[in-house]
Amino acid sequence: MAKDRAAPFSRKHRRYWIPVTGGMILIGVINLIIGYCSYPGTPSEPPQKIELKIPPSSIHLLHDAGADS
Repeated sequence: MAKDRAAPFSRKHRRYWIPVTGGMILIGVINLIIGYCSYPGTPSEPPQKIELKIPPSSIHLLHDAGADS
């Protein structure tokens, strides 16, 4: 008998997808509980703006670079 690959939600496959879906939901609920319990209620410091500081390059470019003036 050929494998039925076109019907993943059939009765034959129900014994697999119900526990898998339930397991994914359980993992998501556990993640939400851990995140809720570990997140601080009020921040100790106000949020600060992140400023980009790019250091000057160590590569020195030639100003003329072979261009004829």
